[in-house]
Amino acid sequence: MTNLVIRNAELLDCTGADPRAGVDVAVSGSLISDIGPGVGSSPDEVIDGDGLTLMPGLTDAHVHMGLVDPAGGIGDLPWIDYVFTVRGVIENTLQEGFTTVRDAGGLDPHWARLSEQGVIAGPRILPSGSVLSQTGGHGDLRPAHHIAHPRGSIPGLSATPEIVDGVDQVRRAAREQLRKGATQLKVFSSGGVLSPTDPFDSLQFSYAELRAAVEAAADWHTYVLAHCHTSDAIRRALTAGIRSIEHASILDEDAAQRIVESDAFAVVTLSVKYDLLADPEAARLTPAQLTKLQAVESAVHRSLEIMGETGVKVGSGSDIVGPLQDRRGREMANKAKFMSPAEAIATATTGNAELFYMEDRIGTVEVGKEADLILVDGRPLDEIELFSDPDRIVGVIKGGRIYKDTQRRLQKS
Repeated sequence: MTNLVIRNAELLDCTGADPRAGVDVAVSGSLISDIGPGVGSSPDEVIDGDGLTLMPGLTDAHVHMGLVDPAGGIGDLPWIDYVFTVRGVIENTLQEGFTTVRDAGGLDPHWARLSEQGVIAGPRILPSGSVLSQTGGHGDLRPAHHIAHPRGSIPGLSATPEIVDGVDQVRRAAREQLRKGATQLKVFSSGGVLSPTDPFDSLQFSYAELRAAVEAAADWHTYVLAHCHTSDAIRRALTAGIRSIEHASILDEDAAQRIVESDAFAVVTLSVKYDLLADPEAARLTPAQLTKLQAVESAVHRSLEIMGETGVKVGSGSDIVGPLQDRRGREMANKAKFMSPAEAIATATTGNAELFYMEDRIGTVEVGKEADLILVDGRPLDEIELFSDPDRIVGVIKGGRIYKDTQRRLQKS
């Protein structure tokens, strides 16, 4: 029995094929069951896709849905306000067409369970839990004159960084995140822009410490992502077995080639950089932080060119923080300044799907895959900027269930 059919849409299936007009897609349960003219017998629901583009749900490999403070932390809201703010961020992410996201730290894994259970109308969330940081590293948020750490994690609610030093502490903290429900682990292995005390080009965690996290993850059949802005940090992370290099902002040819040889990914995050540069006062950037940000921005364009020249597999992440976290889709428009629209879209569909080890389930519109689909008012290959406007995402389907239908295209049988 067919539950749902989308009729007469222009299909951008993200397999590499050209868009096809007048295509029907049938959904049975949570999966795509057939594609072609007239498919789907006696469906319960029909969506008229005439004039719209049907494509796979978008993905984001670097979100921080629990970091609702404009400066990048969990903030100082009353906890009840924090709960409602995070819920709003999660639900808005799905409304903007993102059906699977990987949280790169700050969101307790229980939020992912709530979304999976349907308690929250959100995307499929792959949580990292608390990020692991060394003392004085990117996750150590204390000003230099403070001893006590700010708000700690509350299991089931928030996930602040774990400050750990030495192999034993790293291993224990890694296992603790996996116990809580992390689907992968996150570490900080270079300096960062928003952290208060670490030099931007500092190397963080020794090889042995990084290797301890990688081994703990491998024991649970998963992997580690690492915050790495510089090439030296990237080289150390890859040697330790890190799969996902976050940011890769200052990349040389040798580090890029090592990413390729390691079959790893570079998750490029442009939106957060442009947001912070556009309004540094809103994020309360200090002069030192602004200087670090400008150093990143000056190098990232050449880094993207090197990735293209060497064949680095590029994933897509927005890395935006704050109480709104809206217009995530502008990340693709930002990337399209340095690659073709089709390549930019691929980073947020097939690229991230492979990174997540989910290429057999998501990333393309094919029979047997999850019915994670969006309907777009326009042709993305001709107008990639449309992803920056959530109103152009007029339909969202996740796992066969309709979550958005702003143009009232749905008809019940």
